[in-house]
Amino acid sequence: MLKHIISISLSVLFYLGSLSAQTFNKTITPSNNELSPKTSSDTLKILAVLVDFQEDKDPATFGNGKFGSMYSKNYGVSIPDPLPHDKDYFSLHLDFAANYFRKVSEGKLNIAYNVLPGVITVSKKIRDYSPAVNSNDFSLLGGLTKEVWAIVATQNPAINFNDYDLFTVFHAGVGREFSLPGSLGTERDLPSIYLSDNVLRNMFPADQSGLPLNRQGKFNTMLIPETESRETTDITGAVSLVKFSINGIIAASIGSHLGLPDLFDTKTGLSAIGRFGLMDGQAFFAYNGVFPPEPSPWEKMYLGWLTPVEIGAETKSVSGTDHISLAVKNIAQSGDTTVIKVPVSSTEYYLVENRSRDALNNGSVITYYSNGQKLTRQFGKDTTGFYSYDIDSLKGVITDVDEFDWALPGSGIVIWHIDENVINAKIAVNQINTDKFNRGVDVEEADGVQEIGEKFYTVFGDQVIGEGSDVDFWFKGNSSKLFKNRFDYNTLPPAKSNSGAASLFSFSNFPVISNKMSFDLSRDFIIKSVASKKLDIQDPAVFFTTASANYFYAVVNDSLYKFAKDGSLIYKIADFSTVKPSVFTINETEYIAGGYQNNLNILTSDATNIPQLFTQDAGQNITTAPVIRLQSADRFDILFGTDKGTVFAYSLSATNSFKPVLLQKDILDSTYTLSQIMATDSGYYQAEGVNAGHSEYKLFDSRNNSVIINGGFIQATLTKDKSGNYITVILNNSNQLFLAQDAHAVRNITPAQPDLSIGSFALGDLRKEGENNIVFASGNYLYAVNLSGAVLDHFPFEDPKGIGFYGMPLIAGAARSTESVYIYAFTKDGRIYELDGRSGAVTHGFPVTTGSRLSASPAFYVDGDKLMLALVTNNNYYFSYNTNLIYKNSYWMQQNGNPLNSAFVQQASGAAMITQFMPKERAYNWPNPVYGSETNIRYYVSEDSRINIKIFDLAGGFVAELNSGARGGFDSETVWSVNGIQSGVYLARVEAEGISGKRETSIIKIAVVK
Repeated sequence: MLKHIISISLSVLFYLGSLSAQTFNKTITPSNNELSPKTSSDTLKILAVLVDFQEDKDPATFGNGKFGSMYSKNYGVSIPDPLPHDKDYFSLHLDFAANYFRKVSEGKLNIAYNVLPGVITVSKKIRDYSPAVNSNDFSLLGGLTKEVWAIVATQNPAINFNDYDLFTVFHAGVGREFSLPGSLGTERDLPSIYLSDNVLRNMFPADQSGLPLNRQGKFNTMLIPETESRETTDITGAVSLVKFSINGIIAASIGSHLGLPDLFDTKTGLSAIGRFGLMDGQAFFAYNGVFPPEPSPWEKMYLGWLTPVEIGAETKSVSGTDHISLAVKNIAQSGDTTVIKVPVSSTEYYLVENRSRDALNNGSVITYYSNGQKLTRQFGKDTTGFYSYDIDSLKGVITDVDEFDWALPGSGIVIWHIDENVINAKIAVNQINTDKFNRGVDVEEADGVQEIGEKFYTVFGDQVIGEGSDVDFWFKGNSSKLFKNRFDYNTLPPAKSNSGAASLFSFSNFPVISNKMSFDLSRDFIIKSVASKKLDIQDPAVFFTTASANYFYAVVNDSLYKFAKDGSLIYKIADFSTVKPSVFTINETEYIAGGYQNNLNILTSDATNIPQLFTQDAGQNITTAPVIRLQSADRFDILFGTDKGTVFAYSLSATNSFKPVLLQKDILDSTYTLSQIMATDSGYYQAEGVNAGHSEYKLFDSRNNSVIINGGFIQATLTKDKSGNYITVILNNSNQLFLAQDAHAVRNITPAQPDLSIGSFALGDLRKEGENNIVFASGNYLYAVNLSGAVLDHFPFEDPKGIGFYGMPLIAGAARSTESVYIYAFTKDGRIYELDGRSGAVTHGFPVTTGSRLSASPAFYVDGDKLMLALVTNNNYYFSYNTNLIYKNSYWMQQNGNPLNSAFVQQASGAAMITQFMPKERAYNWPNPVYGSETNIRYYVSEDSRINIKIFDLAGGFVAELNSGARGGFDSETVWSVNGIQSGVYLARVEAEGISGKRETSIIKIAVVK
């Protein structure tokens, strides 16, 4: 992912405290990156040439186009980067680059260079090659590149460009990187940029003559000025030199060639990671460009220089807490860990490192050349003339620093938040860190204030930009008032994903700053990951588990894959099933039933995991998921439907060595293709089918009942109501829900929202009141409705991020502190919500995130007495979570309800069933106050009743009368239209008369506001 242009433009302001003076005010956004790092382990060979221009007197540029012409007087050799700026001078700067990359890559990247002798003079003045201010058109610089290398080829015919990797033009003048108060020039100076192969080819698609091809057969050139120092004039007219070095810009440009993207905000030019890595202007202009800090761990990972120790999904210790020890890289010995990777999701993670400005405890040792001599100077501390923005004490060309991390703003633990989703989405346009709330590479600032890249103003009105400080490191004794020596979901900053979901990890007990620092890493949130692994499959159509999930399964292109709990593949069976298989265990032997064309495939495997496949030809194409009816400890039946409208039932038992024996063959209607079967253990079943010739859908049952369904069929689920009647809930492709009793008497139960888009639903008794409820996702909302279609109290639940829900929710009865019913819902960006079914409240610590949306329906399973969650995301990661819930009762555990595919939810137990005829606390209206055109008057009755509602104003005047019927055991609603009703408070008298003769009333107040 090779970034092909760097252009940094800084506006230097004087500042107070630890805030940097450097402000990016213009950046270049690439349009097409190369998609992989250039090299991870190699010798980078650089060919460099010195270039000057036709002489000029242009006041918009520094100097006259010739080397050494920028200064009005001779500053001698006691300044950084002194004259003369000749071959030896630029060679020394490349020596710095070689030392920097050799050290930071730990010997994985070496730099060799050749600086050509003499100076090449091009045909035009500086301004003639300079792009317009704020322009993204770099064709003039491309033309300069072509001209330079064409001259080089002519004057040096023996040079073979293919011997090199990177080409460099060192040109006369200064870079258009920043301006200073009181300075003239820079508007037509040349920006320091790296022109990649893609950029140059796009600039010159028809004529690439003059451009040099490197060892990989690609074009490139970085343009670097002779100096970044420049003169400025104060209000008295006195001229002074503001000193900068080109070391940092060379290092950053080489970083661009290697493939690193910019890590500052390339839209605004503001800093994003400060002086914590390499590819941020605050970093490569640290110590006024003399030396940048080491690259961040992500930059090193990206270039193949670092493999962090990855913390597994489950903590190692019995207590759930690991004691992590991190050593500073410069003093690390064999066996020491320097960087750990802590997963947040499949695409987000923390990189945690121990950084020190002075691991060697010797201050900062600077190596430099002055008057042809190699010298060193030691600084015991930051001081006047040697500070991140003041280098007056330095002189000569600095070629090495014993510890580049002296450029850091402090020492201690650094926690990085990496989001690969953001990186992958934005790296091609070089905008990884343009959203300060969702950066791809971000520093978790320990002081709790996100100051890096923020604008601040001094009491004098000067603007300064936050670059980070010593309190952004994690260590005991951090003086920030917000620092708690802990990093978790409830701290500032919070341990959250970019989606707002909770991280599953907590960091605590950071020690005082030292070269080896230890801290505690634990999982102190409710849900815990027990497995996380990228699978060797693509886009599973079906994902399911056994009830106890010793294994899990996926179906991809009709092939069955069996995986162990840790995600490792056990075996694959091709051509096994076009529908979701069913899975169950008898006598410690696992059975999996699938349907492929005419074949019922039955797979068995014991503890040895050696599969045995048996195939039964049904003579008709199998079109439904096989359903299992467990009849006894050693007998079960398999039901499936076909394209001929037939339901087959095969019996398998120990007496016939579990070979299929045809038990039943019901031809429901030969003109129908069956799509789903729902079945109970008692022998009752229902089947749904379509008559393709008439686009007619029908629901059949084993009692020879049938009913036509309006619209295309999506899903059906069988249950029982309070009276023991079989009830079927049906979803069609027009987003309508229907209710059928014993496969007849269909009625519409869809809530009154016209914009619903429903993909699937689940059933469960959310409030434990003796009646199963319907839960489904639609856009940004998660709905729960009763079998009358009334929305339950506290629903719908709205996604606070506004991204929306995706896929099938799950429902299970379980206990944590108290027994309840829990809903698990999933969003399009991979967040997982746990909601209490009665209150609709989100459990503390949720949401958590997988980093990517689901690719197939998720599944609950039970491990001992723990309710577990397993799922696969669309980037093919498998996750397994311990919900920390004690399993009590199954409702909707996976696609088709359960591993048996029965799509049958048992009759609700009614543990908290309401016995009052019409409880007053269940009578109210919503919304209240009424700002729109209508309100819903809600009430509960325990038996079928007639409802009469009379509405009066506060003076007792009659306003309206409403009449309706209500089903017993449900909340019901009557809509009152307030069109034509004036603002005010009204009284609604709700009277219910039950079929038993019971009568009761409730009075509610309704406020209308217009």
